[in-house]
Amino acid sequence: MRHRPIRAAVVVVLITYGISGCGFRGLNSLPLPGTQERRGSSAFHVEISNVAMLESNSPVLVDDVVVGTVGEMRLRNWHADVEVFVRPEVVVPANAVASVGQTSLLGSMHLSLDPPIGVAPQGRLQPGTTIPLNRSSTYPSTERTLSTLSAVVNGGGLGQIGDVIRNANTAFTGRQSQIRDMLRRLDDFVGTLDSERSDLIDMIRQLNTFTGTFAQQRDDVTAALRRVPAALDVLIRERPRIVTALDKLRKFSESTTDLITVTQSDLVTNLHNLEPTIKALADVGPELDTALAFATTYPYNQSYIDRAVRGDYVNMFLVADLTIPRLKRTMFLGTRWGDQDAKLVPAPGEPWYLNYTYDPLKTGIADPAPATPQPVPTPSGGG
Repeated sequence: MRHRPIRAAVVVVLITYGISGCGFRGLNSLPLPGTQERRGSSAFHVEISNVAMLESNSPVLVDDVVVGTVGEMRLRNWHADVEVFVRPEVVVPANAVASVGQTSLLGSMHLSLDPPIGVAPQGRLQPGTTIPLNRSSTYPSTERTLSTLSAVVNGGGLGQIGDVIRNANTAFTGRQSQIRDMLRRLDDFVGTLDSERSDLIDMIRQLNTFTGTFAQQRDDVTAALRRVPAALDVLIRERPRIVTALDKLRKFSESTTDLITVTQSDLVTNLHNLEPTIKALADVGPELDTALAFATTYPYNQSYIDRAVRGDYVNMFLVADLTIPRLKRTMFLGTRWGDQDAKLVPAPGEPWYLNYTYDPLKTGIADPAPATPQPVPTPSGGG
């Protein structure tokens, strides 16, 4: 019995010495049973602006699996510097982000080291690396979520939903058929809009191109708008003349209308009379272009050049008889100026060319051809 107080005193002294030598900071400063052993683990540091209810010895998760524990937490530059211990065989992605959350609705907190949502893990985070503030976050706590929900329910107008439902029910009562018809029309409209989706997209793209072009011409448009007031001043000064011109145009239109009304029957008759001429012109339509081409290049049309000219030039001797008698017997035949018996002026080479004179009082240069004697009839004897 005497040795028990001595033993208890020795134990108390040893514990006091150990605590004073290790700097005891509470029970959380000591590793708890069942947590990750800190010796030989990979240590990381995480900068977090709000650790919420996170404590030392809280679990560290990678891909929802406990792989370590939270160590000491210090205040540095108005944010928390959290020391994290992870088993050495665990690969922490190099692009991992830290997030503080609740393990369960009313459970303890944990720290997750996972890549961003939708991003594949990349590389491996080296031990001793510090995850900065821009790569850490804290999920809302249960208290904050419930307080926010309370604010929405009490002061967010949620109680007015009943009034909205009652008013909607009152508006729809007795109008079911009209509402169904409206919904059908709305469905048709949406279907039509969906079928024209490609055209709408093209229109939007063209509008985008137009606005881009318009933006590129902004300086020109600005200069044009600056000139508009001066142009308006000119129009204002010329307004009396413009009004007078429009009034004259009105009178001319009225006169033209009256003229067409009065001469309508004659105009219709003339158009009917022109019908045969236009029909004949239409009948020769296929050959009309050939005739026009020949007339504009007479006498050397393209067909003649292709068939007759074998070099880069051609010689031509032309005698054109444009005397009135010749025209009467040729070109003017069928008209009131034509005369097929008109006396022609002989051309060089014709038999009577040398015996022709323009003065009927003078004789010709050559003697006239001798007259052919008529044969004398032989008398027949009588019996």
